[in-house]
Amino acid sequence: MKKIDKILNFFLLLIVGILTFNSLLTLIIIHWNFFSQKYIFSFTPSGINTYLSAYGEYKDLFAGTIATVAAYYGLHGMTVATDGNFQKIKQDRFSEWKNILEIRSLEIEKKDPFMKREFVRVRLNFYERLYEIDFKIDNKIVLESIFHPVFGELIQFFEEQNEMNINMGGVYKSNNDSYSFDSFRFLINGSVVTIYENFESDLKKLYLAKLSSDRTIDLALYQNSLNNYLKRS
Repeated sequence: MKKIDKILNFFLLLIVGILTFNSLLTLIIIHWNFFSQKYIFSFTPSGINTYLSAYGEYKDLFAGTIATVAAYYGLHGMTVATDGNFQKIKQDRFSEWKNILEIRSLEIEKKDPFMKREFVRVRLNFYERLYEIDFKIDNKIVLESIFHPVFGELIQFFEEQNEMNINMGGVYKSNNDSYSFDSFRFLINGSVVTIYENFESDLKKLYLAKLSSDRTIDLALYQNSLNNYLKRS
């Protein structure tokens, strides 16, 4: 829609330019005719009438130019007002969206104290991408187009700073295990309106793929670390 508006605006501006150029050229010709004394001008009713009559020969050109210029600036003013209203709606929605995220962040702050900080840092980029698709993630391709550029470089950091991961010494019970994914999933779910059927399983696969490939995976060691963690707790 914006592309069509730009094309129409270009053609209208082109017409304004052509009409304005021709009107200026006509004014020069009119005054040149008086200067060369093709028409006689005097400060008398007859002379002034002759001067105005010279303009009257091109009244359609001048009227068309004025009307087109007025239409262009009227349309431009309406576009500015529409854009201003659009930005206000967008900003209001951002405020609501941000508040939801902040409330959810409070619930995961103890387990993942640094996740909120990094979400705030990439929040605007995340919001802009979601706004373009009306907060609907309908398939895996859309999910990947948001996940990789916005969060791809942060996942390992989220995992390493997770409170339980630190206390467990970074030991995992399986390849499908993650300490910080639940918090991340909780924030993402609160950010969107519509998700597709396999959204969470695809999100977890993307998340796990970003974790270190050489992390310690040992069920017995994990169980021992868990027992020690529970005793300390």
